[in-house]
Amino acid sequence: MTKMPWWIIAGAIVLVALIAATAGSLKEPGGTVGVIDLGRVVAQSPLAQRYEKQLADKYSELQTQLEEEKTNLDEESRKAREKELMAEYLKLKQELEGKLEKQIDEALETIAKQKNLGVVVYKESVRFGGEDVTAEVVKALK
Repeated sequence: MTKMPWWIIAGAIVLVALIAATAGSLKEPGGTVGVIDLGRVVAQSPLAQRYEKQLADKYSELQTQLEEEKTNLDEESRKAREKELMAEYLKLKQELEGKLEKQIDEALETIAKQKNLGVVVYKESVRFGGEDVTAEVVKALK
């Protein structure tokens, strides 16, 4: 019988230990997976609705402003002014999206701790399973 090299035996022992540790960690607290439907959060959250209204109001305001200024501007100046106003709109949009994302993250962190979730993923990427925390996030974003 041939003698097996020591490093193969050591590698097999380490591999078995890693598999056992990984399997054990899935059963420990914090091993539950949460899922969130961001589309539903944006559609149902009062905070997200307020941000969308604020953005729509700003768009209307800028459109009105452009219509009023348009008669006094030549074509080139009108296009330049249109770009300026669009940049202003996009800046606000980006700012509001950043605020909403931060508030969603904060709500998720709190809910994950309360429910002892190890990870929260987007519902769109999960075929089945996971604890849906969407309603709790919507409730938290008042």
